[in-house]
Amino acid sequence: MPPLPKPQPSGRHGYACKVWISSTLEQRHLGGCFYVWFARELNPIRNGDSSNPLWLYLTIDRAVKSGDANHPKIKDLRRILLGVVNRLIARQEPRVAIALRREIRRAPIEMYRPQLWKIDLSRIAPGRIRTNGGNPAWDEQHIDDLEPGEFEVIVE
Repeated sequence: MPPLPKPQPSGRHGYACKVWISSTLEQRHLGGCFYVWFARELNPIRNGDSSNPLWLYLTIDRAVKSGDANHPKIKDLRRILLGVVNRLIARQEPRVAIALRREIRRAPIEMYRPQLWKIDLSRIAPGRIRTNGGNPAWDEQHIDDLEPGEFEVIVE
């Protein structure tokens, strides 16, 4: 009987952690496409924590479930969302931007509920996958225009 082969990831999927408020904002106000950083492993231990989808999920999930609205990661996410509104919405729709900034600042912690996404990389043209802005030694890439049907939410 031949020995069992060593397991090897297929490389067909990427994994990302998004928060509910972010994906809702992108869906409703940014054309329904999603900006996502991802790794080709769920738990890439060589990455820093900020680029590890599993670590991000666990950290954000704990903050949400414990009601820690002042957790540094929640504060960071809030700051990033406010920056997105300022960069991508404020010039074209100033009134919408004012309302969104107010909503983001007042959003209850539950709106930061994390989601794990599994991205089907076979549906993504290689030119859409970018590595700029990340640590070249880490397993981290991003897609600026991920569309529904190219991923699934596997944990909410």
